[in-house]
Amino acid sequence: MVRATRAPRSASEVVLERDVLDAAPRTNAVDVLRVVPGLVASQHSGEGKAQQLFLRGFDALHGQDVELNVAGLPVNEVSHIHALGYADTNFIIPEAVNALDVTEGSYRAFQGDFAVAGTVRLELGAREPGVWLAGTMGQFGQRRLVATVRPGDDPGTFAAVELGQGDGFGPQRSHGRAALLAQAITHLGEGLTARAVVGSYVTRFDSPGVVREDDYELGRSTFFAASTPRQGGTVSRHQLLLGIELPRQGTARTKLEVFGILSDLRLRNNFTGFRVDDRGDGLEQTNDGTTLGAKVEHRRPLRVLGHPASLELGLGTRRDSVTQTQRRYRETDGTFFEDQIDAHFTQTDVWGYAEGRLSMGRWALRLGGRADALGAEVFDALAFRDPRFYDGQGYSRSAFGVHLGAKAGLEYALSETWGLFASYGDGFRSPQARGLAEGERAPFVSVHGAELGARREGERLSVQASAFGSQVADDFFFDHTVGTTVFTGQTLRSGITAALQARPLPGVTAALSATVAHAYVTKTKTLLPYFAPFVARADVGWERAASLWNGTFFAGTGLTFLGPRPLPFDERSHSVFLADLLLAARRDDVGLRLDVKNLLDARWRDGEFVYSSRFDPSAPASLVPSRHFTAGAPREASLTLELHL
Repeated sequence: MVRATRAPRSASEVVLERDVLDAAPRTNAVDVLRVVPGLVASQHSGEGKAQQLFLRGFDALHGQDVELNVAGLPVNEVSHIHALGYADTNFIIPEAVNALDVTEGSYRAFQGDFAVAGTVRLELGAREPGVWLAGTMGQFGQRRLVATVRPGDDPGTFAAVELGQGDGFGPQRSHGRAALLAQAITHLGEGLTARAVVGSYVTRFDSPGVVREDDYELGRSTFFAASTPRQGGTVSRHQLLLGIELPRQGTARTKLEVFGILSDLRLRNNFTGFRVDDRGDGLEQTNDGTTLGAKVEHRRPLRVLGHPASLELGLGTRRDSVTQTQRRYRETDGTFFEDQIDAHFTQTDVWGYAEGRLSMGRWALRLGGRADALGAEVFDALAFRDPRFYDGQGYSRSAFGVHLGAKAGLEYALSETWGLFASYGDGFRSPQARGLAEGERAPFVSVHGAELGARREGERLSVQASAFGSQVADDFFFDHTVGTTVFTGQTLRSGITAALQARPLPGVTAALSATVAHAYVTKTKTLLPYFAPFVARADVGWERAASLWNGTFFAGTGLTFLGPRPLPFDERSHSVFLADLLLAARRDDVGLRLDVKNLLDARWRDGEFVYSSRFDPSAPASLVPSRHFTAGAPREASLTLELHL
């Protein structure tokens, strides 16, 4: 029940197992996500804020175009105050991730809200039975303690705890965190299996903001400087999932799950300094949400006209109740001087999907569809401030809409290991609830995508290669640095991607991937800002017996290359090359590991932006756009002692 992995039905679906994840340093959620082919995860605002994601030509911001799921629990938050689809994965303990199931594109019926560029599902599990302890000390005050308990042979039943703290590699980068993840799987007899997942996470972190490029070049600022004080935030997340798998009838299976999530965020940031207001442009945002949901999934084999077939059906619902605020604060003392948002809303999504596959010799046809019905009720005490709507008591409205999406695929088996795939799918992202009007048909953003490719499956060598394209009819992107949503009209994205997993020799694991993408506005032929045109990643690990001390030795590396990204006003970002190193040795129940990130000590920019700002309040105001960046981490080394009990 732990690995409920579906068989791949498109060219770019991939499963990344534990040996791939162990090939390079993985000490946080960013390290885990970077192994996904073509995915860029940027952590430019501190250790506790959700990462900015880029995939297949999409700037997914903090999750609006990438669906993330951990052990059946949704991560994306609807209508979030900071960014649509906000997906904070920092509660994940890397040592508790057993595998990643990646479905790029939107070609499968099970993919739901925000599955525009793709879906990433993380499966949980502990690596070794018994008790495992790891204590880490590193540069910049890094301290980390991880403990896992696995009582039996099933890696899916475990508990993991993480405590972490650090001063950061520059001013305003300190953080502290605590996380718990546990999963229990039990067989109740007569084929009945139950599963429970529980998690709790809390963090407090500082954020450095941005550095103006001209200030850095003229020596008025250092590379790792902080722009304004008071930036950072606190986050907590508590979650529970209960699931049951009914007794199988032959190879048919039925699974039912219910889940609940409590989350809250308090975030302070200031990307423009004093450009908007002489008192400061700082924003404090809060988002307190409660999510309740249930889903049922049924899969069974069939025979149609004498040919083998399969059918998957799914039903589900999710209700989010959210209270959120946004207020401006003075940079001098942090006190508030303006309330901008004070809203409460409920958003309910009810969905159903069906997907069937018919095999006819070497050919296979897949057809499916998905329907999502969305209802939202919003009470906004500060919205609009127009006497036609605002009477001092607030303004309420409700909206409803339905999205229908088709899924299709055609497969041809060249041999037992090689296959050709053609796929089509409609994906969507739900709207921002606060932007809905009374009685409005909820405007889902629809995406139509297609892919042609080939894949090879094998124990020692797996290869995938495909060409993809997607069209968004009425697209928009949110520039979080200035808090502005820009509507672009129709956009097109296209590209090619390839990935390889090889295990050529005992103890050797390699995962390589590269993605080339192009994204532009069809009406003006202008490039969309910030997307990643070229992403390459390599994870290589080698383990061998060390007869010298009767133990084992492991060496691994993770390499990342990002090509220059288009920025507003026809500018380009810098390219990035990062090399990470992992060296480990173990004898009996004691292990020692050295992690070195950014081995070459590259001066790289984790985020680059172009907009107008004024960080010196005595300087004259200006609306001339300027380049800004957030500094990536320098070389960081840490030493970990492991005990296996």
